[in-house]
Amino acid sequence: MKIFVFAAVVSVCLADKLPSHFGYASPQPSSAFSHRSRPASRPSFSAPRPAPQPTYSAPRSAPGPLVPILVDDRVHPDAAGAYSFNVETGDGISRQESGSPIPAKEGPVTAMSGSYSFTLPDGQKFELRYVADENGFQPDSAFLPVAPAFPHPIPAHALEQIERARQEDAARSRQGSSQGYSAPVPSHSSRPSNSYGFPQ
Repeated sequence: MKIFVFAAVVSVCLADKLPSHFGYASPQPSSAFSHRSRPASRPSFSAPRPAPQPTYSAPRSAPGPLVPILVDDRVHPDAAGAYSFNVETGDGISRQESGSPIPAKEGPVTAMSGSYSFTLPDGQKFELRYVADENGFQPDSAFLPVAPAFPHPIPAHALEQIERARQEDAARSRQGSSQGYSAPVPSHSSRPSNSYGFPQ
């Protein structure tokens, strides 16, 4: 109970110190003391002032060095739809592309070809050339991963499946062709078979 009373007294004391933007203007004490009885002054309430709106402006200085554009050649699509562009910047980024509509089975498509290059953080120059047409996007770069050459080693689990299929085929041929289709004889009793025959 003492804590509650103490908290109430502290709240009343602090309420007089609230800034006016909370919507309550505390009454100001009179500067001159008078023995005459005055009517009690009423507290005045006012609407809260709107919070200041943030202002936005362009940064005064760029966070990094400005990179000049060395080449910016653009040919906007003509009546036939052909276009091209070539852009190079001072930090080594380069992009070129050209395209035009070509007939395809599904209707006209835009066939395009181009390249882009830039310097990697380790100093190597990355370059990629591409063609995109009715056959899809076809990139070409020394940096792209390459699938392993075929034939490559067959994984052990695949070899096991091939052997199991061979055993099932052998078991089926031993049963004879007169019986027609039937469930294969399991090679391992612990594993169920995923192939089923026609009902007898």
